[in-house]
Amino acid sequence: MRRHIFISQRAFPTLLALSLATVLASGVSSVSAQSSSEAPSAAAQQAASVNAAKDYVKSAQDNFKNRQYREAIGLYNQALLRYPSYEDAYYGRAMAKVELGDRVGAIGDLNEVLRLNPSQAMAIGQRGNLYYQLGDKQSAAKDWANALQLDPTLTSLKVNSAYANMEAGNLDSALMDLNEVLRQQPTNVAALINRAHVKQQLGDRPGAMADLSQAIQLKPESPEAYLNRGLIAQQAGNSEDAIQDLTLALKYKPDYVEALYNRSIVYTTQSRFDRAVADLSQVIQLQPTKADAYYQRGTLYAISRNRAAAIEDFEQVLKLRPEDAATFKAVADLRADNGDLSGALEDYNRALRFNPNLADAYGSRGKVRVKLGDLSGAVDDYTRVISLDTRNTQAFYQRAQARQTMGDGMGAIADYSETLRLDPRHAEALYGRATLMAQSGQSMAAKSDFKLASQLYLKQGKAEGYRTTLNWLKRL
Repeated sequence: MRRHIFISQRAFPTLLALSLATVLASGVSSVSAQSSSEAPSAAAQQAASVNAAKDYVKSAQDNFKNRQYREAIGLYNQALLRYPSYEDAYYGRAMAKVELGDRVGAIGDLNEVLRLNPSQAMAIGQRGNLYYQLGDKQSAAKDWANALQLDPTLTSLKVNSAYANMEAGNLDSALMDLNEVLRQQPTNVAALINRAHVKQQLGDRPGAMADLSQAIQLKPESPEAYLNRGLIAQQAGNSEDAIQDLTLALKYKPDYVEALYNRSIVYTTQSRFDRAVADLSQVIQLQPTKADAYYQRGTLYAISRNRAAAIEDFEQVLKLRPEDAATFKAVADLRADNGDLSGALEDYNRALRFNPNLADAYGSRGKVRVKLGDLSGAVDDYTRVISLDTRNTQAFYQRAQARQTMGDGMGAIADYSETLRLDPRHAEALYGRATLMAQSGQSMAAKSDFKLASQLYLKQGKAEGYRTTLNWLKRL
């Protein structure tokens, strides 16, 4: 199963609201300064255009509030046709484009705002947010710094800067920035949530929980705070608390993909697979390109022996991530379980081509090679596992078995001995080593191993192994 994901409160996508400024006076006054005989008529025409533009912007704002972003953009376009220097129309259109995922277009509109008003701190800060989301962190940091210099009250940009430091691993700098914000604004919920994440990464779990609980007290409907507190509870092994907080996050944000996805992980650890699948199916409905959700659901289908559904999900992962080694390995496992050994071998080969360090794939391919009679190839695979994980007990044991079948008694004894060094209670390794000792005439050593193996088989409830070791002891 893949890793549990701790999702931090990402302050930077939270776009700042800009209250519309009265930027029309300058345009009107310039009209009144005209001196030609046509000036009054021209002034009247421009005033009419300006008023029409204002009406379009007001309607666009209403559409924006109703999440009708394309309609809002159309109205902003009409406003700008009538008044091309309308700063608020460019800004509003930028925000609508952001909602539609057009970050590049939004940056273009914010550039127009700044052409008209170079000191518009909000626009500079928003442009920094968008640069960050596009991966241009250097430009983002520059914009945030400039915006804060123009308007130090824009503390949300300080939170964004702290988040950037946090993602870059500069936790001390992030903590310093967030402490500064909270000194100025003790009730800044976004800063509390981000500081909680920093504290969690620094190992201060109680401090993180305290910040998140304070954020929830200040804003009980904050889904991000519940999400993060739930994930900390899960990491602490408090699954029920985690479920409760993740469910509350979904109460306030029903389409919260991160909360659904992480709740599915918690359900999985509780073996509540039906609920986990339900959450993952909802994640996929909301975000059809989330490969991890298909992978997790495919894994759960595989556990429940729904092979067709599992392969369908894994194939979807491979459409989204064609070089995903773990998924090729998962498909190979299903093929192997179904008896398609040659198909499994091909998929294990693909997995290892994309990730030559995937130890589990070598181990699984080794088992398939044993079944196909390729013992030498299996030994090579188990040797690769051991080179990647020198404490892999099963790899030593499986290599011992392969070597024993090949007739390499000394090599097998060495591997059985290493297995027992790592796990002294490995009854099968004791039994395997004992048979080789007996066959080579080392009766005393063989008896000792058989006796220990019989005791372990008895304690472990393995009746067949217990009977077999007793039969050996009678023969020696």
